[in-house]
Amino acid sequence: MQSNRVVELRIPSELGYEKIAREAVATVARRMNFDEGKTEDIKTAVSEACTNAIRYGGGADARMKVVVILTADDEKLDILIKDPGASGAPPGEVNIPDINGMVEGTARLGGMGLYIIRELVDEAGFINADDENEGNQFRMVIYRMSDDDNNKD
Repeated sequence: MQSNRVVELRIPSELGYEKIAREAVATVARRMNFDEGKTEDIKTAVSEACTNAIRYGGGADARMKVVVILTADDEKLDILIKDPGASGAPPGEVNIPDINGMVEGTARLGGMGLYIIRELVDEAGFINADDENEGNQFRMVIYRMSDDDNNKD
């Protein structure tokens, strides 16, 4: 069994830098032999998570850092995104967004990012930090499919 491969990025909490995390995760996903469609899903999920961390957790303050930790092993790609928690606690529950209500102006705009992420990866959610001063931590997991799983369709 191959040992874990860990890539850690520290990006400024400024919109635009999520693109660096997006490209880094794409490289790792390709090395893990995820197909191009799944790699695109992973890139989108990481971009959304980093954008949320920058906007809400880092207060879009470039002096703050967002940390992205990619851990690859034989079974999965585990992605942890940490932000300073500048804007308080993360949302508790992610509901299906009311798109029609948003269009009609009767529902609050937003809430799409976390919903999209959960649709694109196998597991996603906020986790409790060991120290409450560590900010917010958001974890995503994407499992690798074996050749046997691919042949079931």
